[in-house]
This record gives sequence, C-alpha cells and structure tokens, in this order.
Amino acid sequence: MEKWQDVMQSGNQHYKESAWIDAQYCYQLAVSMIETQWSTEEGDRQLLFAWIAGMHNLAHLHERQQQSEMALHFLKNAHEKVLQMSSDNALSDHIRSSAFQSLSLTIPALLDFAKRHPICDSCVDALEQSAARIGAGTAQLH
Repeated sequence: MEKWQDVMQSGNQHYKESAWIDAQYCYQLAVSMIETQWSTEEGDRQLLFAWIAGMHNLAHLHERQQQSEMALHFLKNAHEKVLQMSSDNALSDHIRSSAFQSLSLTIPALLDFAKRHPICDSCVDALEQSAARIGAGTAQLH
C-alpha cells in the first residue's frame, strides 16, 4: 500500500511538470489518506501539519491555474479547521496546542494570498490581528 508521503511527493513532481490534473489527483488522494489515518491517530501532529501542507498544495495548484476562488477555498478550510480545533475543549490539550501552533502556517498563507487576490478588508484585518497574537482571537473568513 502506498503511503501518503509518496503520493504527496508524486503530486509535487506532477506540479513541477505542470501536469495539473495528475498533481490535483495526487494531492487530493494524499489529503484523503491523511484524513483516514488521522481519524485513528488524532493526536499525531505530523498528520495535522501534513494535512495543512496538502490543503496548501491544492490551493497553490488552483492559484497557478487562475482559479483563485478554489485556491481560497482550500486555504480557508485549512485555517478554519485548525482555528476550530485550537479552541475545542473536547480535544486534548496536546491536540489544541498543535492546532494553535499550526495557525502560524495558515494565517501567513491567507495573508500572502490576500496580497495577490482581493479578499474582504475585515477578513484581512482579522487575520492581521490574529497574526499579531498568533491566534489569540478568532479570525473568521466569510
């Protein structure tokens, strides 16, 4: 059975070759594989960070193809998931802490995207405030 790491690497190779459909397939498969593994290994930070990387890869892929709304969709999903996890008291402190730390990945990605593609001003303000506090508030995109 192929590992998600191998599938992600194949996606990266397809991306470098501008084989967009193959790259998308690999990235989506890797994200799905990570989610399946994550469902039984919820506390594994490597899986959390790998999932974010997969979502960001999908965002970059769509942005490269001038599909900025789809790119934003993947960036927002990753950010909103870790934001929700970071404040979910039903999760262990370890998981919440990992999610909180991963905001340092999702917030800059969204702010960087906003420099190239317009998103609402209040969303950018909320992200910038959260970046200053590293997630102490709630940055929600609509």
